[in-house]
Amino acid sequence: MKVGDVVKFSKSHYEGKRQFGFGYVKNWVGIVVTHDSHKTEIMWTINGNASCTAYESLWGNQLGYEPFEVISESR
Repeated sequence: MKVGDVVKFSKSHYEGKRQFGFGYVKNWVGIVVTHDSHKTEIMWTINGNASCTAYESLWGNQLGYEPFEVISESR
């Protein structure tokens, strides 16, 4: 995953056994605006609105699965 990639939440994130209630993120699509070893920021389009969310690397590393899926790579 790199800056400019278009991403969505992975199926493991919104349908996993421990993920009850995360189905609302199934159709979110976003663009990675920052990505480094400490933090990833994604500008999401949510029901026609935009929202930027920061994810600390520690959060993703503790999940045991990949929370995001790249659907279109930037050049």
